[in-house]
Amino acid sequence: MDSGIAAILGAAVGALGTGGAAVVTGRWRARAVRDQLMAHELRLRRQRRVGQVRERREPRRKVYADFLTQARAVERALGRYRESHTTDLDAFHREVDTLDHLGVQVLLEGPPPVLSPSQELIRSAHRCIRPLRNSIGAQERGDAGSPECVDAAASVAEAGLAFTAEVRGFAELARRVLDDDPTVASPAYREGAAATQPG
Repeated sequence: MDSGIAAILGAAVGALGTGGAAVVTGRWRARAVRDQLMAHELRLRRQRRVGQVRERREPRRKVYADFLTQARAVERALGRYRESHTTDLDAFHREVDTLDHLGVQVLLEGPPPVLSPSQELIRSAHRCIRPLRNSIGAQERGDAGSPECVDAAASVAEAGLAFTAEVRGFAELARRVLDDDPTVASPAYREGAAATQPG
């Protein structure tokens, strides 16, 4: 082979090798840049999420605290009726109505995982009214030791315990929501979080 052809072939092979290496390097760099951009986007989404959680936390904390404070007021009112044998239910109705009003605030603040428990807590407060009314009626009809009075008082105690359990359950759930516990995140958040995962 002539030295000119060898030089041309050598140059062609060198050019192909260099070009091939450049293509491989270019693709590798493009992939690295794409991975970096995805990681950066994920980091920005997380930062935005943290900002949104912080922004929503304080209004929710206040609404949940007001709601739970009122729930405790309903508990105390129920206890006062059981202990003092008062026959006027108006004060208890006002406490339950206030709880109902504050429940609307919880509905507005959300998120979805607290909506049903807040409404169940309100229903539980309303379920205390009938046993309380029956207990007051039984006291007015007979002595405090009569079987009717004892049964009515037991019904009030049972309703009160169920209400207290609802209050505790809502308080725990509210705490977890405020801590941004992902196990109580809404389905929309879970879908959004899954969409931000690389891969």
